[in-house]
Amino acid sequence: MGSSQARVRNSPNDVGTYLTVAAEDMKTIYLDHNATTPIRPEVLEAMMPFLKDEFGNPSSLHQLGQKSRKAVEEARAKLAAFIGADDPNEIIFTSGGTESDNLAIKGTAVARGKPLSKVTTSTVEHSAVRRVLFQLEKSGWCQVSKIPVTSAGCLDKSARETHLSPDTDLVTLMLVNNETGVIQPVEEIFIAAREKGVTIHTDAVQAAGRIPIDVNQLGVDLLSLSGHKLGAPKGIGILYVRKGTRLEALIHGGSQEKNRRGGTENVAAIVGLGVAADLAREELSAAPRRIEPLRNLLEKEILSQIPKTAVNGAGATRVCNTTNILFEFTDNTQMVMALDMKGISVSNGSACASGNPEPSHVLLAMGLPQDKAHASIRFSLGSDTTKEDIETAIPLIVTTVQQIRSNHPLWKEK
Repeated sequence: MGSSQARVRNSPNDVGTYLTVAAEDMKTIYLDHNATTPIRPEVLEAMMPFLKDEFGNPSSLHQLGQKSRKAVEEARAKLAAFIGADDPNEIIFTSGGTESDNLAIKGTAVARGKPLSKVTTSTVEHSAVRRVLFQLEKSGWCQVSKIPVTSAGCLDKSARETHLSPDTDLVTLMLVNNETGVIQPVEEIFIAAREKGVTIHTDAVQAAGRIPIDVNQLGVDLLSLSGHKLGAPKGIGILYVRKGTRLEALIHGGSQEKNRRGGTENVAAIVGLGVAADLAREELSAAPRRIEPLRNLLEKEILSQIPKTAVNGAGATRVCNTTNILFEFTDNTQMVMALDMKGISVSNGSACASGNPEPSHVLLAMGLPQDKAHASIRFSLGSDTTKEDIETAIPLIVTTVQQIRSNHPLWKEK
């Protein structure tokens, strides 16, 4: 660490200068890969020609346009291979996971031309699904049925069948929870839904690059994926649409993306996503062997060195890079800010909910009381995380917890 740790601010006016110096002096230990990932060098290199000389519109008939069209279709094929799709034409490029979730759910409703009778989801979905369903239900376009989760954050097996009824039109369940890393056991309910002819959507944003994804094995009709979670740029994603699935466009204009999403394609980002998908597919078996021991080391040392801590979701199968840890008698917003000052980037939950004073709906659904939900931090590792990063972060986390607890009124009573 640089000298900024010992630097003392003399007045409130020094805050901006202090933060600038701190940022310049310290190497950031980035443990927030579930929020976003750095663009991989191979991805950036592949994108650059399409940000400079190869600027043609892929809908144009001239050579520049057709070079862009070829690049888009090559990337489409890479994404199809990444998720096991039968046909590259089943891949629709979007601006990211949120748009893909909106298109999947709203597009299904609009294509029917009438309200959805019932939508089955869970109590721990990402806001890109939760808020869409809230708005549809508020507008009278569907009735939402939510499968509860266990204290470990898994779909409750005993309650799943009661939430899948003869009038269910759509099932939308995430593969991996963004806050806890819990891999959801969706197979049985997807099989039951498929037997009933129900349309199935899954948000696979946090699963991509961390566990194998095969749309045919899953049996889904729609699947959402976001590029910036696996080393591609922000602003690009896909929606997989199984051939024959009824889906209406939400963005109208040109006939791009098989008439499912109007607007000129973001060629450079699409190319980058294709390369990122290829890299993730190549590294899928090796990544867990490297990252999981680092995650386990972080958990082990925190739980052994800091009293009153616990891993949220510890009893469930989780992806290798994510841990959500409860630090009792702390405040997660203070923790995030204090760790940031020490050069460690973490999250108090979903990046989409940052600044929201409400506790995590995921942790509340798992049965945590509000004070414990407010005292939980998400650490998410990535391809660039090293053992040195973890070993450096652990004592700083210990110190930070001690500092925050020293000012906590209930901790003082202990």
